Amino acid sequence: TLYPLRPYLMTLPDSPTVPFEVVPYSKAKLEQLLVTFSDSSSSIARKLHLDYFEGYFGQIGAQAIIIEHDYVDRDFLEDHAAYYVRCFQPYKRYCRRLHFFRCEVTQESFSKALNGDTDGVPIDTLQEKYLGFVVVKPLPTTVVGRTCLTTYESAGRRYFPIARDYDANLFGISLKIRNTLAFQEQDSVVAACATSALWSVFHGTGKLFQHPIPPPVAITKAAADRLPASTRLLPNHGLNPEMMAHAIRSVGLEPFLLGVSDHYVLKSSAYAYLRGRIPMILGINLFDTSTNPASVMGRHAVAVTGYSLGHASSQPYGATGFRLTASRIDKLYVHDDQVGPFARMEFDGTDVSCKFPNGTIVSQSSISTSWRGSDGAIGSGRAISEILLIPLYHKIRVPFQEIHDGVLHFDSFLSRIGRVQTTPIPDELEWDIYLTTVTDLKEEVIKDLSGDQRPQLLTRSFPKFLWRASAIVGGKPLLDLMFDATDIEQGRCLVTVIERNIEISEFMHEIFADEAVEMIMGQKHRFSASIAGWFRRNPSLK
Repeated sequence: TLYPLRPYLMTLPDSPTVPFEVVPYSKAKLEQLLVTFSDSSSSIARKLHLDYFEGYFGQIGAQAIIIEHDYVDRDFLEDHAAYYVRCFQPYKRYCRRLHFFRCEVTQESFSKALNGDTDGVPIDTLQEKYLGFVVVKPLPTTVVGRTCLTTYESAGRRYFPIARDYDANLFGISLKIRNTLAFQEQDSVVAACATSALWSVFHGTGKLFQHPIPPPVAITKAAADRLPASTRLLPNHGLNPEMMAHAIRSVGLEPFLLGVSDHYVLKSSAYAYLRGRIPMILGINLFDTSTNPASVMGRHAVAVTGYSLGHASSQPYGATGFRLTASRIDKLYVHDDQVGPFARMEFDGTDVSCKFPNGTIVSQSSISTSWRGSDGAIGSGRAISEILLIPLYHKIRVPFQEIHDGVLHFDSFLSRIGRVQTTPIPDELEWDIYLTTVTDLKEEVIKDLSGDQRPQLLTRSFPKFLWRASAIVGGKPLLDLMFDATDIEQGRCLVTVIERNIEISEFMHEIFADEAVEMIMGQKHRFSASIAGWFRRNPSLK
């Protein structure tokens, strides 16, 4: 006897009864949602993320949350397939996505909008007031998944050069998060803090250099080729610099490692590459300053995503008083997986007496963080900067330090000239040195430059990547030195000089007319000699 098949309604085991919910935003409500969706109240309440999000959402003006149930997140799905699906405990593979809006939204008004009713919240309003989303992973502790939130207002000093646009679709409503970079909390099983930082960095370099953006578990596996034989791959509890470098090579980029215990080196290097839209890894050592002397909390890695030029004027450096725009930096903004996106790290001039495990006590310059020390106070955990790991396109061969040193020697020569004769060059030049592209250069030429140089620069061939050193007074550039970032280090690299002041142009051509001057400058640095040679071989600005 053939029995008729009984129709069954297939439902997801973890599916809620409604596809969405709308709630007003508050810190308490956000905490409640994280606890509900992770089934872990004790660990969620201790998270730094909650305090950080309270300040962040308060500043960007969050008013409402739309909860999207049964959301499939690609990154978590990859992690789930690689590890969680094989666990005895049935971890769910569907996430929730929390959408934040800078306007009032209710369950009724959003339902009417989906129904097409004219008295519902207007779709245009949702699109205009959208602040971004936070994916909540169905895990006991590490619940903050892929997060894309709009950045702080610039206020004339905050800069996020690596930020890009992200698209989201909420039940057919196209939404866009402008000028941000994806963030997520460290998954202590398939990722470490370095993996989360690398994942955010790859979201920036993937757009810039056109490479695939791997999920966290793939980054950890890529780094595993340099994993010690005695260490298992998963769970993973940390990556050393060599392993991070190997993960960078796995996406087709070249790692460039810098020691940055000196804050001048940290600020100038981070600024130079961030202006070129390249995010980077900052390796820090965290110290608990609630003890005396401060005790080691451990090493940590964050993704550097922006900076604040909070100081009104640049600070002189070295015996010659060399001034960099980068010295005006008072804060770095980082994606710290244990704190939140665009977290502030401030250079507040505080030195810390640090006690290392071997008993050595050393006083070091520190940077403020949002970490808690043993006293539980936010900010009692402070950072000592150690390394920058910069992912570079393979054709960017000339490092920032070479350009910096060449310009420093050139500036020093101009200062010596000014001490023995009257010059039209201002006493306190500020040098703005950063990586740029030929596209950005020519777009600026069209916008700001006139005269004979304009058509020459627009029609001339340039390398794709350039180092730019602009001499600035009162916020206005007097001249721009353009170096080939793709040249070999032994080369002279200078491509051209953009002259913007006739009096200074004539003076430069006059003092560098003698070939002997170029030879003297070459004894200090070949790049400063190439600048002198350019003025000797080319006519002055008319």
